[in-house]
Amino acid sequence: MFQKTFSATAVVVALSTPAFADPTVGFGLNFTFGSGGVNTGVGVRVFSDDEEDKAAASIGMDYMFGSQSWRGSVGAAYLMDNTYVELNGGYHFGSGEFDFGLGGGWADTMDGTSSNDEDDMPSDPGDNNQNPV
Repeated sequence: MFQKTFSATAVVVALSTPAFADPTVGFGLNFTFGSGGVNTGVGVRVFSDDEEDKAAASIGMDYMFGSQSWRGSVGAAYLMDNTYVELNGGYHFGSGEFDFGLGGGWADTMDGTSSNDEDDMPSDPGDNNQNPV
């Protein structure tokens, strides 16, 4: 039953990805809590937004060192200056167990200020404001 629910959630997230405003990627460490112990892993994340100082949804894949297995996850993250912290729930593909995790690492974020390059460029580079009359 859980595998069907997890698969359905993954499909919904994957189909809604184009609706996200500027997704970005991240790489980091993840600590999972379940099955009576703590497991450490490294992974990759895709976040729903790339703006700093904002919350974003996440979907990811981790390699867990303790269990030597792959783990898919869905979570919520807070993006900062090229870093993130995240709470997630995940499924270990090798053992079939579900657990919760806490992670953090590097993310390609934007600071929210936009520079309009069009204002820096003349509208007609050959014009140079010279009007022959």
